[in-house]
Amino acid sequence: MDAVLSCLCFHVFLFPAEALGMEFRIYHQPQINLRMIVAEGRIQTGDADRFMALARIADRDDEGLVTLILNSPGGNVEAAFRFIDAMDKVRVYTAVPNNANCASACASILFASGERRSVLGSGLLGFHSCYRRHGGNYVEDSLCNEVIAANAMQRGISHAAINRFVSDYGARDMAWVGRDNACKSLQGLCKPGRLEIRADTRAALARSFDCSKLVSIQSQLVCGDVELARVDKELADIYGQNLQASSNKARIRKGQRTWLRDYRNKCSDKACLLRVYRLRINDLKRLRS
Repeated sequence: MDAVLSCLCFHVFLFPAEALGMEFRIYHQPQINLRMIVAEGRIQTGDADRFMALARIADRDDEGLVTLILNSPGGNVEAAFRFIDAMDKVRVYTAVPNNANCASACASILFASGERRSVLGSGLLGFHSCYRRHGGNYVEDSLCNEVIAANAMQRGISHAAINRFVSDYGARDMAWVGRDNACKSLQGLCKPGRLEIRADTRAALARSFDCSKLVSIQSQLVCGDVELARVDKELADIYGQNLQASSNKARIRKGQRTWLRDYRNKCSDKACLLRVYRLRINDLKRLRS
């Protein structure tokens, strides 16, 4: 890879802008019981080292892969190639789940270099041509495009798939591709792993980006677990119906706030949450009878 990088100018970008590096965090996905890495923001120098530091404490799935959730507009091409050198050492499952976008260098370099890789739910990949700065303008860089295509081909992606949008989408344009097109029309781009075989783990992976942004452990547990998400919705529906039918809405709201404070927010695991949710659902059903 160093020989490839020696051909690239430091100032080559897939998406023109100046920005800070990526932000990384560990997210424990309760349904799958894995600590994943979430990476957000522009790709810059030093991201590979920050990724490696977290990879040491992340969990591996049944295939021995660390799951890397991507949400990035792209960034510096050289930094992206340094990043995938680190990814190759770790062995990575790249995923772009619900409400996450992976564009430019993120899509054609980081995502494409996962040993397993997938777009889930409403996740999007963004592609365009590789450009370099030339004065105040951006000039197409055909060498950069070919280096990126060569890396993708080494990962089992066809040259046509990775370069499909190069001629039509320039420095300030973007071709956005969802799961159907990415995984069916672009040969080799998607390479789903075992986490996607079962519906419940696939759904949990799809919600991983949204759930990782929640602060409380209770909210993360409810968001990330299919069964908890179902009882949470059931409770919300019954609470809404009771509130609409009640002549004393203040009392209903106060009861819900008390339950949240004294019961739900005291739980730290799934069993506790299931118990207090079911008790609250039964209480609200009795109030309606």
